[in-house]
Amino acid sequence: MAEAVAYPVPEPRPEAVPDELAELVALVRRSVDAGALEQAAALAFRLREHTARAFGPEHPYTLEAHALEAFVAHRSENHRLATATCVELARIRHRQGDPRVHEELTRAAAAWLLVDDVPTAVDLGRALLAVLLAMSADDAEHGGRTVVDAALPRLVNRRMHDLTSGSDTRITGAA
Repeated sequence: MAEAVAYPVPEPRPEAVPDELAELVALVRRSVDAGALEQAAALAFRLREHTARAFGPEHPYTLEAHALEAFVAHRSENHRLATATCVELARIRHRQGDPRVHEELTRAAAAWLLVDDVPTAVDLGRALLAVLLAMSADDAEHGGRTVVDAALPRLVNRRMHDLTSGSDTRITGAA
């Protein structure tokens, strides 16, 4: 059984969102807190789409909106979307040299452990493992920033083995 990985909650930062969108971010968070997850998901999607159009797909505002969208997906138990979004954010943050790449990788692994559809879990696991290994190799080649915690690739490898070994056991992030 794979060990649980906690999903780090994205911490709001004052510079993470322009003033004109701060109320929308607050509304997303209030919707999550109130359990109105469908509304929160729709608002988070709208926020990400707006920031991507207004600032560009890899602008810090867009990345923060994307992280918020992944968090809402996780809370809504859409672990496939949360995993895929966090993997993509990790790729972008790594390329930009953003130290928060480790948080994205941890979020991706935490969400991925909860994906219970085996073919989807295998596909997402391959994507996650590819990112982890590429980042580890890149970090070793460029002075070892040690972005990737060595435990994450081992965890992903173990679960991938369990998923692909033909065993009918479902492994989740539950302890």
